Amino acid sequence: MSGIRFVVEKQVATFINPLKDNQLDRQEIEVRFDPLLGHQSVFNPDLKDKVSILFPETDEKYLADVVEATRPKCFLCDGRWKETTPRYPEELIPGGRLIKNETVLFPNLFPLFGYHAVIMLGNKHYRRLDDFPVSLLCDAIGICIEFIHKCFKADPGARYFTINANYLFPAGSSVIHPHLQLIGGSLPTTFQEQLIHHSRKYFEKNGSIYWKDLVAVEKNLRQRWIGEIMDSCWISSFSPLGQNEVQAIWPDKKHFLEWNDNDVESAAIGISGVLKTYYEMKCSTFNFSIFSGALDGFDYGMRSMMRIITRQNVVPDHRTDDYYFQKLLKNEIILLPPEELSQKVKENLDNCLKSQ
Repeated sequence: MSGIRFVVEKQVATFINPLKDNQLDRQEIEVRFDPLLGHQSVFNPDLKDKVSILFPETDEKYLADVVEATRPKCFLCDGRWKETTPRYPEELIPGGRLIKNETVLFPNLFPLFGYHAVIMLGNKHYRRLDDFPVSLLCDAIGICIEFIHKCFKADPGARYFTINANYLFPAGSSVIHPHLQLIGGSLPTTFQEQLIHHSRKYFEKNGSIYWKDLVAVEKNLRQRWIGEIMDSCWISSFSPLGQNEVQAIWPDKKHFLEWNDNDVESAAIGISGVLKTYYEMKCSTFNFSIFSGALDGFDYGMRSMMRIITRQNVVPDHRTDDYYFQKLLKNEIILLPPEELSQKVKENLDNCLKSQ
């Protein structure tokens, strides 16, 4: 029997509301608990009236002005990356960089881990979220996997890697030009360690793999189920860590060294479809992270998985969407119920699959 439990607790806030003619207002609050990690996400349906304040629509003119102002000095545009970006030692990467079509992998000038690479996502300085082609994402994720193989071969102590994205400055990017970041080393990141730890605890308690159980339960319920792309499974998160979170799970792949071309392509198709959905929802920024267990395979219970979320849209003087509630209390606010998000994403993923 599966150990998956979708726990929801209800609370009611009661007060005299000046926005409702000073009448007594009773608002029902839903607290959701992540089935693996236990973190809380909070949904108040009445927040729908505040969405335009919390997440104002993208100021397209302002964004266009920023794009044009930054293009001439962009170190990645017009082939400038050939002169401005660092290189890895020849013994790790012959030629110093990994290049595939319009994608280029090179070291971060200010690394945060022993291996910290930047991957240029094509030659275009700016892309709308409906303009991240599957082929481009395939090339970028493919060279990430190639880099991970090279790093682990050269340094078997570098066992933990993640593939990540910050897109546009409200999401934490310091440059407009689309890119990914890959980090790895001898230690997992904090959240990666939590995933590995709780996956192991689940296995020890239930005798089964959490990620396989989650896929089976969500597929059966159909409430947050989006679909399958080759060997990957896509759902909207029951208790998200950020706005509009979608999860991808590779239930048979413990770590990145087990990935093949189909896994890379499934990630690319899924990300492209999710970003198209975000664009239709009038979003302009995002983050994602792809996790795996230790490359030596010792993290039993863990499987490769991804979380992708939207962040604040691009507007002048944008506000951050993370404050004490998320950063310190480690709770998240739900504005669009995951059960509705899954239906929005499903259509775009189906279209992406049909076009391949």
